[in-house]
Amino acid sequence: MKRNTFYPPSTPEEQGITSAGINDFLAWVEAESIELHGFVLKRHDHLVTEGWWKPYRPEMPHAVYSLTKSFTSIATGFAVQEGLLSVEDPVLNYFPEVKPAQSSIDMGKLRIRHLLTMTTGHDTDTARLGTTGRFMDYRAELRIGDRTDGDEIQAFFDQPLVHEPGTHFLYNTGASYVLGVLVERVAGVCLADYLQSRLFQPLGIPRPMWEQTSEGGNIGGWGLSLRTRDVAEFGQFLLNQGQWNGKSLLLPSWIQQATSCQVNSVNISSSGEEDANIDWQQGYGYQFWQCRHQAYRADGAFGQYCIVLPERNAVIAIQAGLSDMQRVLDAIWTHVLPAMQDAALAPNLSSQQQLSERLANLEVGHKTSIHESMPVTGTRRYKLEPNKQNLKCIALSLTDQSWYFEWKDDGGGTQGLSGRYEWGEARLPSGRLASVKGAWIHSSTLEICICMPDSPHYDRIHFVFEGQIIHLHYVHLNFECIEERLKGHAT
Repeated sequence: MKRNTFYPPSTPEEQGITSAGINDFLAWVEAESIELHGFVLKRHDHLVTEGWWKPYRPEMPHAVYSLTKSFTSIATGFAVQEGLLSVEDPVLNYFPEVKPAQSSIDMGKLRIRHLLTMTTGHDTDTARLGTTGRFMDYRAELRIGDRTDGDEIQAFFDQPLVHEPGTHFLYNTGASYVLGVLVERVAGVCLADYLQSRLFQPLGIPRPMWEQTSEGGNIGGWGLSLRTRDVAEFGQFLLNQGQWNGKSLLLPSWIQQATSCQVNSVNISSSGEEDANIDWQQGYGYQFWQCRHQAYRADGAFGQYCIVLPERNAVIAIQAGLSDMQRVLDAIWTHVLPAMQDAALAPNLSSQQQLSERLANLEVGHKTSIHESMPVTGTRRYKLEPNKQNLKCIALSLTDQSWYFEWKDDGGGTQGLSGRYEWGEARLPSGRLASVKGAWIHSSTLEICICMPDSPHYDRIHFVFEGQIIHLHYVHLNFECIEERLKGHAT
C-alpha cells in the first residue's frame, strides 16, 4: 500500500518553517488581489500547509497547461530507461512519413535532445493560438502550424530551421507536442497509459484528464488536468530523485539531467533588452525551468507551478489565474524562502492559529459585500456606447438577495446570468457550468465574478453606477487577457 505523504500533517515549525512567513505570503496575496486557486507546501516529506480559495476545491482537477511538458519529459525518461530511445537519436527517424521543409539547415541534424531543451533551431514558436467567440463566451485553441488537414506533425516540420539545432533557445510548444507523439510511437500506447503504472499509480494520482492529439494520443505540450496535491506529489517524486516509498521508479540520472541547466534561456528582445522575468533567465533543462536560489520548476500558463527547492528539501505547488507569473515567484522568494530554517523551531501557537484562520477563509475576489444596505435596487437598463465587445445594451435586476445580468449583442441575441452574493453554480450561455458570485465592493460598484473551477479561466465585471451613467470594466482570462472599459446611458 502506498504511504500517503500528506498525512499526518505537520506544523510549519516542526519542519523548520515559521508560520508567520507563510502567513505573510498569504496576506500579500490578499492585499495585492492575486488570483491564487490552490497552494500546497511540503518540507522533509511532510505536508506543512495547504489551502484553496473559494470556489476552488482540493478534489477538483485544474488545467495545468505547459506544466504538462514536464510530465512528457518524465515519460521520455522512462522510455530512455527502458531502452526504447536515446536522446541523441535523430527525430526524423521516428517520423518517416513527413517531408521536411526546404531550408539551408538540414533537419536531419535535429535530435530528441533538441526537442527536450527547446533548441530545435526554429525562429518562432511552431504553435499557434487562435481566439474566437463573444462576450462571456470566448474560446481559444492552441495548435501546431496552420495546416487545414489537421496533420500537426507535418505542420511542425513545414516550418524551416533558422539556427543550427542546439545553438538557439526558443520556447517552442510544438517541440513538446512532437516529443509526446514520438514517445507514444515507441511505447505503443498514449502518454496517460504509459505513465499510469510507472508514475500516476505509484504516486496515488488518479488517472488524469489529458487532451488528445489528432492522432488520438495525448498532447505532450499541454492539456493535462491535475489536483494541486497531485502537482505537489510530482514535485516530491522529483525531489526524491525518482524514488518513491523506497522503490526506484526512474533513474536519478534522468531526474538530474532533466532538472539541471542544459541551455541558456536568456531572451534578448529586438531592442537589445533582456526579458524582465528574471526567473525565466536562469536556464532550461529537459522541459523544466531553472529558478533563482538553486531551485527549479515545472510551470504552466497563468501560474501553474511545481517548484522544487532541493537545498531546502521543500516543494511548493500552486494553481492560479495570473496575468503576471513573475510576481508570485518574487513573493515566494521574499516571504516563504526566508521562513525556512535549518532545524525545527519552537511552537508558535499564536502564529499557527493566525495561519489556520487565514487558510480557512481563503476566497477569490471580495469575501463579502462591504455594504450592508443595497446601494442600487430594482431593474435598470442601459444603452452602451460603441465597444469592441459589440454589446448594444444591458440590464441589471438587483435585490438584496440576488442579481440578474442581461446583455444583447449586435446579432440581436439576448443572454443572461443570475446569481447571489455568495458562491453558487450557474449555467453560462455557452452551456458550461461555472461558479458565480456578486459583491458590492464600494457604495457604487458591483463586482460579478465568474470562475471555471477546473481551469484558470474567469470573467470579472465591475459595474460602476454614476447617476444615469454606468461604467463597465470587463476582464476575461482565457489563454490571453481581454480587457475593456465600456460606458452606457440609462434608457
